[in-house]
Amino acid sequence: MVQPKPPIRFKRIDDRKITLYHIVADIIALILCHIIFLGKYRLPYSAIFSPFLPVQLQSFSVVIAISTVIVIWLLAFYLSGHYTLPSRKSGLQIIGPTLATSFLMSILLFFILVSYAPIVLKANALLLSFRYLLVVFTLTFTFRMIIIARLHHLINIGRYGYKKVLVGNNDQALKIVQDHRKKPDIIQEYIGYLDDTDTTGHDLSRFLPRLGTIDQIETLINKTNVDVAIVCLNPLNHKAISKVINHLRQNEILIRLSTDINTIIEGTVKTQSLESLPFITISTYKLPVWQRLFKRTFDLTAAWAGLILSSPISIVLAIGVKASSKGPIFYKQMRIGRHRRPFMMFKFRSMYVDAEKNGPELSSTNDPRITPLGRFMRKWRLDELPQFINIILGDMSFVGPRPERKYFIDKILPLAPHYAHLFTVRPGITSWGMVKYGYAENIEQMIERLQYDILYLENRTLVVDFKILLFTIKTLLKGEGK
Repeated sequence: MVQPKPPIRFKRIDDRKITLYHIVADIIALILCHIIFLGKYRLPYSAIFSPFLPVQLQSFSVVIAISTVIVIWLLAFYLSGHYTLPSRKSGLQIIGPTLATSFLMSILLFFILVSYAPIVLKANALLLSFRYLLVVFTLTFTFRMIIIARLHHLINIGRYGYKKVLVGNNDQALKIVQDHRKKPDIIQEYIGYLDDTDTTGHDLSRFLPRLGTIDQIETLINKTNVDVAIVCLNPLNHKAISKVINHLRQNEILIRLSTDINTIIEGTVKTQSLESLPFITISTYKLPVWQRLFKRTFDLTAAWAGLILSSPISIVLAIGVKASSKGPIFYKQMRIGRHRRPFMMFKFRSMYVDAEKNGPELSSTNDPRITPLGRFMRKWRLDELPQFINIILGDMSFVGPRPERKYFIDKILPLAPHYAHLFTVRPGITSWGMVKYGYAENIEQMIERLQYDILYLENRTLVVDFKILLFTIKTLLKGEGK
């Protein structure tokens, strides 16, 4: 009698472990590459590096040289974004960045050889760099493909995968679970499903555990480690879809949606195939690693420079604030920043003391609560100079959606749930909303300005940031603040 096959034990993919595998594979590939070149072309590692080393270490110059070059390569691969969730990338997705990074590093090698090689090389430097490119690319791409192929094989047999939740119980949801039912090992990936409260859908509890309704999605996300959400909702239920997408994107969960609802999706989308059904993938777009590092480096450098260069003006303003009206020089206010974390934002005080004794209130054009000096500072936005400190502390950036108080956020979210997308980035001193719309005087205007901030989030690059900074400088020179 044939014994039934025991079920395969499902394991959740550990992204950090897969990233480590890729790093180790790259190190092995780079070591092999440099051993090949050292033996075949006798690259002058020792001659180039020895002058920079103490006498005691010069005998290890080749090892130190290769190790240094490998570290530089790993840094280049990191900046190119290869180590950002490599487990979710296919061979086609990595071939371009791998080739581009290999090409740039080979060009760098060419200039080093031409400029600093103290001996005559056995081959032409340009030809040597081209061969170096071919060997590095071939080895690194091959090793990476071995990892990717192995991982995909384990995913296909149901041994590894991402934890998924099925959102909705319509015909498409039923088809998904029926298709997966033919592969009992794959169904282990699903932790369960959520009912669509606005439809009379199918009872899927005989296939998957029922976790509740879509109204409980926020609680579910907070309690479970969900990696992917398969969303199958009634395309006419715009409110429910918007709510689901908002909660999922805030938590950086990969979203796959029915193609029937592509006309109402906000975000970065691309059509993919999920088993037998076509779906759209909504990724949580982030700036490439090198752009994030550059942006933060620019923020810190410019903030320190701004703090130092503006110190004479700040001293004059501080004296003026203290002398012109009673109260402290600085105004501290709790704002909500990235990942909904509260932080203390600093400004020069531009209003009379107890300006909000009747509760939180937005300022207006002819607001009597603003002091004469405060009106001047707001016109040129000088009251925001202390926010350089917030940038240095990491609470803010130069460019990003303006942070708001919890009081106003609680009023905005029920009317515009997509406001929650702003919590995915650092707030800024200036923003596309501030440039195109300006200050808001009420909740309705804040929601109108929100469309510009959402547009910024979906299209943000360093170029867009610098464009916003230029527009902000133009606004400052015209004195169009309020």
